[in-house]
Parts: sequence; C-alpha cells; structure tokens
Amino acid sequence: MVSPLFLRPSSPNAGLKRYGPSGPSRRVTVEETANLEEWFSSFRKGIIGIDTRIDTPRGSRPLVYADWIASGRLYGPIEDRIRNEIGPLVGNTHSESSTTGRAMTAAYREAHSILKRHVNAGPEDVIITAGAGMTAVVNKLQRILGIRYPERFRDLSRGLPERHAGGACDDECPVVFVTHMEHHSNHISWLETEAEVVVLPPDDKLEVDPAALERELERYARRPLKIGAFSACSNVTGLFPPYRELARIMHRHGGLAFVDFAASAPYVPMDMHPANDPLGYLDGVFFSPHKFLGGPGSSGVMVFNSGIYHNLVPDNPGGGTVTWTNRWGERSYVTDIEAREDGGTPGFLQAIRAALAVRLKEEMDPARIKAREEELVGRAMKEMRTIPGLHILADNDKPRIGVISFYMEGLHHNLLVRLLNDYYGIQSRGGCSCAGTYGHFLLHVSRELSRTITREIDSGNLSHKPGWVRISLHPTMTDAELDYLLGALRELRSNYEEWGAGYRFDRTSGEYYALEDPDGAVKTESALNLAGFPLL
Repeated sequence: MVSPLFLRPSSPNAGLKRYGPSGPSRRVTVEETANLEEWFSSFRKGIIGIDTRIDTPRGSRPLVYADWIASGRLYGPIEDRIRNEIGPLVGNTHSESSTTGRAMTAAYREAHSILKRHVNAGPEDVIITAGAGMTAVVNKLQRILGIRYPERFRDLSRGLPERHAGGACDDECPVVFVTHMEHHSNHISWLETEAEVVVLPPDDKLEVDPAALERELERYARRPLKIGAFSACSNVTGLFPPYRELARIMHRHGGLAFVDFAASAPYVPMDMHPANDPLGYLDGVFFSPHKFLGGPGSSGVMVFNSGIYHNLVPDNPGGGTVTWTNRWGERSYVTDIEAREDGGTPGFLQAIRAALAVRLKEEMDPARIKAREEELVGRAMKEMRTIPGLHILADNDKPRIGVISFYMEGLHHNLLVRLLNDYYGIQSRGGCSCAGTYGHFLLHVSRELSRTITREIDSGNLSHKPGWVRISLHPTMTDAELDYLLGALRELRSNYEEWGAGYRFDRTSGEYYALEDPDGAVKTESALNLAGFPLL
C-alpha cells in the first residue's frame, strides 16, 4: 500500500508532529505560560494573509482578523503540503490498483483515523465527513435516525399525519432536548424533524440548568426515543454549558447524547469516552474544521456510536455503497457503515485538510491555547468594561473561549462592524450569530416585541432586527493587535456620530454602505474577479 505522503514531512516547516487524542485537558506549567505570545508567534508566521492590507473607503488599512468563530484562516505549511505532496497524486478513491487511487484511498482512510483519534473515538464509533461543516452532518444524523423526511414527502404519500414542526405530539413521538444557547444548526434543524423539540429553560443567571433536563426527562419518560443535542460552547458568549453532566443525565434516563463542538473544537479537547466516567460518554459529536487555523475548505465531521445505526439503505445511495448490482434492479449494499454512508466520490481532499488542521491544533497544544485565550479575554474584557456605553453580553468572569459579543448604545451593530472595517481594517461580525433564540434571552426580547420585529422582517424591513458585534481573540493574536482593537473601540465610541454620517442604511439588508462606495465593494470585488482571472 502506498504510504499517505501528506504525513511525511518534507521540510521543518511542512512537518506537523503526531499527537494523541485531544482527550482530557492538562495544566500548563509556569514555564509554558511565561511567554505564550512567543509560543504562538511561530504558528502566526504560517497564516496566509497575516500581513495583508485592504482597501476601504477610508484608505488602505492592515487586515486584523477577529472573526475566527465564523471561519478560520488558511495556513501556509498545510497549503504547501496539499500542493506539493498530495496534489501530484490526486485521483479518485475507490481503487487499490492504481498509484493515485491507492494513495488517495490510503490518505483518506488515515485522515479519518486522525479525526477519530482526536475525539477519542472507541472501537464501536464510526465517522462521516460530509458537506462544509456541522450543519451538513447534523442533518445527515437526523435522516440516519429516521426522524427527518423531505418536505414534499407527505404531498406524495397518503395516510401520513400532518407534520407538527417540532411542536407537541403523542407519546410515540421522539423528543429532542436542546439548550437555550444553541446556534441555529443545532436547533432549527431538529425543529424540521418528526420529533418534539424542548428548549431547556435557563436558570436565573441565563445559564444551562441540568436540573431542568431532569425535570423534562421525567415529564417525557414514556417517549421511546429521547435525544439530547447540546452545544459544547456558545458561539455568541463563548461560555461552556455542562454538556458532560447533561450526557450523564440523558444516559440515566435511557436517552442519547450528541454534542455540537462547532464553536469550540479548534480550541478545546474533545473526548467521547472520558476515563472513569461510565455515564459521561457521548453517543455522537460533530464539528466544523473550517473554523480551525488551516481548515477553510474542509468537510463537516461527525463521529457516532454505530449502535444507533439501523438502516438497510444508505442515506446517499451511489457509487461505492454497493457490493453488486444487476440488470434486474437487485443490489446489495456494503455492511461497513462508513463505506455505506460515503456514496459517490467522497470529499477526500476536504477530509485530508480537516485532519491536517486537527494536527495543527494538537501541535499548538490545547493547554497553551486555553492559557493564551485566558490572557487575551481577561485583558479585553477589563478594558471594554471601561468604555462608556459598551455592554458585553454575559458579562462575567466564567471560563470561555476567545469570543466576546457586545453592543454600543445608540450605534447599530452593523454600522459598528463597518466602521471597524473601514477605519481600522478589523474584521468582526454583526448580527445574531445564527443564534436568534439565545439572543432573545440575552437581549431580554419579549414575546410581544419579538412578534413586532418579525412582522417587520417578514415585510422586508430589517431596521429593528436586534443584534450585536462579535469579536474573536485567537491565540495567534499578538498583544499589539489586541491593543489596536481595544483602542479602535474606544476611539470609535467617541467618533461614531461623525463617522457614521458618511454611511447610509439599507433597510432591506440591514447593512450600512459608505456614501462614496454605494455597493460596499471598493476594490475587493475586482480583486476577486474569478471570471476574469488569467488561467495561463
């Protein structure tokens, strides 16, 4: 068998050391915390675009990336490996007879092995890589579980009850429990299944309350299928729900526990089978490697216990899923779940990229990542609390990943994002972070106000749609960059009325555009003109 060349370093820069599963976190030593900024500086050098300048309506500015929770950045050594070592041997998988087929099949399998090891998967766990992130794989999970039908299915079938769209149903209906902190992919996707969806009420501090899950499970004890789908970390506030405790509760009540690591996977250990914790195991995990440094362009990842799989027909029947077919319509599907659920040409390059991004995370060291995040977040929140009119969402000192969401009195969140971009080159994100349900709690939006706002939105007017600004503080961010960002917020607070007068609001999109740049494009659009890009 051809060795997967992408794991053989060709230079000191290209080589990424092997690490074991991200597993349980460890404590960093005093020596390791002495200069964390210096530790991450070597990784920072590999970020593609780290010294880029961008053209804005206010002139040329350095690009300061603070939007890591949305997506990561390309990493030079990974791109070099793909271009120089994997690229020359690229060919379709599903073959062991040719050099390219054998090489890519082996590389794809090893990529899956790396990803499974990273989450401490057990021998009964299987992996599926699909789509571009966790949204694709969580929807696939719902179809595998048999609780998701296409919308038109009932139009073509007789005798099926009307969909309840996540609402109350009888005791034969599956039930799914989610926290109030989920982002849309781990909430509305379940609402479109045949299950009843229960949002666990938070405690008086707006935190996830395990006791609420206990109460709801007692209430729904007769349901044959009980599913817990919990976020490992909020993509808005960076706070950590007690997902391990929630998993134990689900298992005590005979349920399943799935955990969404989309926001936190680039930064924290993931462990499906913690030692000495017989009820704390996870039945499935999913995450989005595109959020990792080096990960953009990778696939979504889901690892789950094969015991929940009871399907005779794959979700995506196609090439590679059958052992034989004949001219009379007979066929036999492969028994291996990973092969059966990988119909057609798989995203082998996407999975390889995901595996390399995971290995980069392991080399960066989650313990050091955590320590550096604590430094950056602590400094940032201390300074932001002194800026008049700036309000941090979930403003407390509880552990969180490097993400802070906030708003400024009298300033629309999207105008704030635009001013940060145009005056400082800072890349942040405005809106509800695809977490509208959590936003209702954080911003204390009443049912009546919500109805008023949603009626406006449905009519095409986004003028009053609530939101906030989210910044991400990556461990590769320097102290100087953080000071620049914090200084920008303070200056912006003092000048936003004057600067904001140079922008117009589009009520149909909720965006702000510079008066001299009505389309908001400047030179960016022409620079990325794919149709006119020379290919020779």
